[in-house]
Amino acid sequence: MKQIKFLLAVALVSIIAISCKDVKKSDVKDAVKTNVETVKEAVDSTSNSVKDAVDDASKKVDSVATKVKETSEEVKKDVKEGVEAVKDAVKN
Repeated sequence: MKQIKFLLAVALVSIIAISCKDVKKSDVKDAVKTNVETVKEAVDSTSNSVKDAVDDASKKVDSVATKVKETSEEVKKDVKEGVEAVKDAVKN
């Protein structure tokens, strides 16, 4: 009788352990799914932020390039005027 009780106790403990183990796996799976979804959302958000930053940076670079072109054209004009002034001074 003691042996039967012992075997029943072992079987009951085994069933409880297996059911707890199964529950833990499903909990872990749910947690992993939740974390994966969170990471996907974070990646999407980060990629959108990076795209916005790249767009802003390219607009600023274009703006600076335009200003550099304008400034270089003004410098060319000033140099030409200076060269003409030197030529006039040399002639006189």
